[in-house]
Amino acid sequence: MLENFIREELDENNIPQTITISTLMGDREFRWDKAIYMPAGLSGFSDNNVFALANFPNEITSSFKLLQCLTDPELAFIIAPYNPESNLIAPEDIDPIAATHGIATQDLAIVLIITLQKPDGKDTVEMTVNLRAPILIDTARQTAFQVRLNKPQYDFRHPLTA
Repeated sequence: MLENFIREELDENNIPQTITISTLMGDREFRWDKAIYMPAGLSGFSDNNVFALANFPNEITSSFKLLQCLTDPELAFIIAPYNPESNLIAPEDIDPIAATHGIATQDLAIVLIITLQKPDGKDTVEMTVNLRAPILIDTARQTAFQVRLNKPQYDFRHPLTA
């Protein structure tokens, strides 16, 4: 298992087991052996490959998570777990891509990057999710891949509603 391999490498090379990063939510400690490796990084950030997930500190944001880069503390994204029951993304569009990356169905978690925008002249903040480029996480191998769904029904800025 990747977690055990990482732990052994850290021990052999006298590298600390954790890293403390100043995040959007204050200082947070992350364990290297719980990191998620993204071989190709994220779109526009291909040199950043090691991330971790963190919970937000209050109930209002409990359905969101922080995807924090462990090698670049300035790089973080707000994400939302994808609910397959919403049927926003067709399984026939995700399943073959997951299979290509060797992700078993029972190990697949999908998250969506959230964008916050304040339109000109409005006092409210709009939240959207990127359906066109979901992140597929292999929970067993602690790897993830941002994929592109090049179909018009998958919007870059799909409104996020309560």
